[in-house]
Amino acid sequence: MARLYAQFGAVVFLLVGLGGLLTGDAGTLVHHLPQGNVGPMELHLTYVRDLLDLVIGGVLAYAGFRAPARIAEEVVLTVGVVLLLLALIGFLNPDTDTATRSIAGVHFTEVMNIFDLITGVLGLLCGLGGSVSAPAAGSSA
Repeated sequence: MARLYAQFGAVVFLLVGLGGLLTGDAGTLVHHLPQGNVGPMELHLTYVRDLLDLVIGGVLAYAGFRAPARIAEEVVLTVGVVLLLLALIGFLNPDTDTATRSIAGVHFTEVMNIFDLITGVLGLLCGLGGSVSAPAAGSSA
């Protein structure tokens, strides 16, 4: 399950990261409003968040396509915890419509917090799924 999550997550995070790079940086203000929004959805994407998504996508690509099963589970579990931490930080310190709140260049909008929460929970469950369902060594069935 962890390998499937990693393969799917790699595609999603690489697309989100590349898409963010193409839509611009929310740190650039035009008429006192941040740029980098996608339609009516205020993502407030910054280059820091785009790079973070690309790194997560690259790590998941390694876990999904090259790593041994045990390493893939550990990578997926770690990514899940990181995404849950990002969601927690985002819910505790949400961004404003004018993108005036950021931590280390990352804006935490509601849409991105929900995205991080969902992908983090799925990563955590998929990372734990392999070790929980695997039979213990030396146990008799």
